[in-house]
Amino acid sequence: MGVTLWLVPPQRDAERLRRIMRIRPSSKPLTSDASYPDFDPHITLLALPADSEITLDALRDAIPGDQKSLAIGFNAVETSDHFFRSALITIIPTAELFALHGHVHASLKLDPRTPMFPHVSLCYITDDDAQRGERDRYLHELETQGRIKREVGSPRVSLDCSEEGDQDWMDGFSACEVWVAECNGPVASWKILDKIPLA
Repeated sequence: MGVTLWLVPPQRDAERLRRIMRIRPSSKPLTSDASYPDFDPHITLLALPADSEITLDALRDAIPGDQKSLAIGFNAVETSDHFFRSALITIIPTAELFALHGHVHASLKLDPRTPMFPHVSLCYITDDDAQRGERDRYLHELETQGRIKREVGSPRVSLDCSEEGDQDWMDGFSACEVWVAECNGPVASWKILDKIPLA
């Protein structure tokens, strides 16, 4: 897939999201070892073509030096028909998010390659397992466990990120860093090349 830029939550909020990401339906065995790999929760801000010659310095320079942290709000939880978007949180689109998205692509003279921007993927599930209903089962498991809640009249959805006992509802986070990630090969082999703090 190549090098990407990720907007990421603070460590504490990332760990809260990982509790949701670690949930597994128990009804049917998987056919593929490639389903449910571990990865860091993120919003893909930019995805370079695999043959891109854009340098790490150019990627750093594409992020404004005075870029402030971005308020991220959860809009919905849904599934899609792609491995990297198997089950995901759609993010409330804001002018600030799209301004940064546009600025980064304009700075690098690239057309966007970020389907369903902005979103946070919760799991990656292969097409073989998806054909057997695994993506829908994952979302159903969240719903069955009472992990998803929307207040009447609110544009936001909340996720209960608790491990056990007390509830831990989360309806967004502050994106405080941009990570440069090299996403070649299996997900387990992805590497974080740099971390750029936001103001």
